[in-house]
Amino acid sequence: MASAENVTVQLEGRITAHTATSIWRSALETLASHPDRPILIDASRLEYVDTVGVAMLFDLGRQRRPAGAGVVIQALPPNLASLLHHYDAAEFAVPVTGRRHVGVFEHVGRSTVAQLRVLRELLGFLSLCRRALMQAFTHPGTVAWTDVLDVGTEVGAHAVPIVLLMGFLMGVIIAFEVGLVAREFGAIIFVVNGVGKAMLRELGALMTAIVLAGRTGAAFAAQIATQRVNEELNAISTFGLDPVKFLVLPRLLAAILVVPLLAVLADVVGLFGGALVMASTFNVSYLQFYSQLLKAVTAQDFMLGIVKAAVFGLTIAVIGCHRGFRTGAGPASVGLSATGAVVASIVMVVVIDGVFAVMTS
Repeated sequence: MASAENVTVQLEGRITAHTATSIWRSALETLASHPDRPILIDASRLEYVDTVGVAMLFDLGRQRRPAGAGVVIQALPPNLASLLHHYDAAEFAVPVTGRRHVGVFEHVGRSTVAQLRVLRELLGFLSLCRRALMQAFTHPGTVAWTDVLDVGTEVGAHAVPIVLLMGFLMGVIIAFEVGLVAREFGAIIFVVNGVGKAMLRELGALMTAIVLAGRTGAAFAAQIATQRVNEELNAISTFGLDPVKFLVLPRLLAAILVVPLLAVLADVVGLFGGALVMASTFNVSYLQFYSQLLKAVTAQDFMLGIVKAAVFGLTIAVIGCHRGFRTGAGPASVGLSATGAVVASIVMVVVIDGVFAVMTS
């Protein structure tokens, strides 16, 4: 309501986060419609305000108005008045300084420093893992093999269907695509060589590792990250246990043992898929496929794939556990750790596969 000298805004009842919006907007409209008249805010009927209500009162009291047309809050309960009078409105009138522009080179430099820091942490974590593995090989009785079996079941048995599907499709795709080209040159039988070499040396282990990087690497990172967020890692250290030996070692051993087995399954179904395509599309019988396969591949090809699979499994486990250990606070960090573990695992698997290709060529 308005008088000859001032405009009075009556506040009453409860002002909370659910009701403050309309009251705040109405009060600001009243101030705007009477720019040259003093505003009196009567809070005598005010029953309760939460933090949003306090912010509203503080904002109304610090509005910039002409001299003689200020805002006065009267009859405010003493507990609320002490909150408002504790702050000087002039302190909040300082304009916020603009954000400094960061150039491209600075972005690159910061990212490089961050990646080098992660690499240094990873090398230190690798040293701890190497020490734990050496102790496991020299003193196998100290290893919790029950935990290794449980993790191996999670990593291996539950991943068999997707690994079989991926291996079969790889064999089918390679046989079909290479066969279309080889048929133009009358060299259909040599497609068997390509399928055998590709599956045993490369794709069996590589596709298995990529599947497990997305499935198992993320799981390792999320499990350990959750334990870190819940302070379980600190509890383990408090009890005098080594978190690396207690949590990481079973996952490393399970990955080293299980991933080669999954790669063998991928090899078998991949060769079967290639044989199926050759028999149904290019008139190469299963017996011809088998005979040519024995001539094309060697035990060294098979062992190379097994060694690759073991290295890939170790890489995925180390990166997943490392990402879990360096998780920050809050549930969002768990998701970031899982995502980072998948990306880093896939990149490292491809890089290591390239190193193997160069060394064994």
